[in-house]
Amino acid sequence: MIPNGVTPADDEMAAKIWGVTVGSWRDSKRWEDIRGLKLLNRAGSRRRVYSKDQLLAAHTEQERAKAVNEMPKYDLPPVPAGEHPDDLLDLEESLHALPESRRVTMSTWKGYRYGDKTRLPDPDFNLGGKKGEDGQTVGGEDFWYRRTILDWDKERPGRGSEKGRGRKLGSKDKGPRRVSAQALERKARARQLLDENLGQITAATLADDLGVHPVHAERLLREARLDQVRDCLKERPDLTIADVQAVTGLSVVSHARKLLADAGGNVTRD
Repeated sequence: MIPNGVTPADDEMAAKIWGVTVGSWRDSKRWEDIRGLKLLNRAGSRRRVYSKDQLLAAHTEQERAKAVNEMPKYDLPPVPAGEHPDDLLDLEESLHALPESRRVTMSTWKGYRYGDKTRLPDPDFNLGGKKGEDGQTVGGEDFWYRRTILDWDKERPGRGSEKGRGRKLGSKDKGPRRVSAQALERKARARQLLDENLGQITAATLADDLGVHPVHAERLLREARLDQVRDCLKERPDLTIADVQAVTGLSVVSHARKLLADAGGNVTRD
């Protein structure tokens, strides 16, 4: 959790403050030697999160101590305790911010984040992401204000919600839900990486680039490959399974065959 009022920093920012490479910062585990430095990320999260103010104060003290040849005497700014509506929560923390009676399983919650039915609101903040050529943020880790999640939950259909929320039984509104701008951006990024790397990209690589769950990255990668094959079929209706493998980087013949079939190609042709 990133408490309200704290400016967050990740390993990359910490390394810049210390004037070292990210690899050096991580290999030396410098954060372990700074008394009072608080890690803001929950146990098990893939990204370390710090208070930027604490990092700056710690570095200043280290430089002072080095100049006078003594051990650092850290007196770091405190990190707020307790809960606040403007605390920033990662995906798992957001789930646990809900009353216990309103929580779903983690897999269902991830489905709300990445699925096309019930959807979480767009993130309020991204840490560590990079701006793409289109101005959209790619990668990093998403966070939501506590109040954003709680306000969204009040409107969520289900046990304990207000009557009348969501689509009513027998509703004529059967159209697909609107795809968010972030979903479109991620889909475009997956296709871009697939094209730039001539099909040689894995779901793990894509997950790391987009900062999404590997399962979601696997789905995005398949959609990108499917779009790729469809585009090829427009120019080459006689596309073969071997051609699909060459274009998408798939090594398993059965996977390439299914992709070609799903794209509308002829799988009986060698």
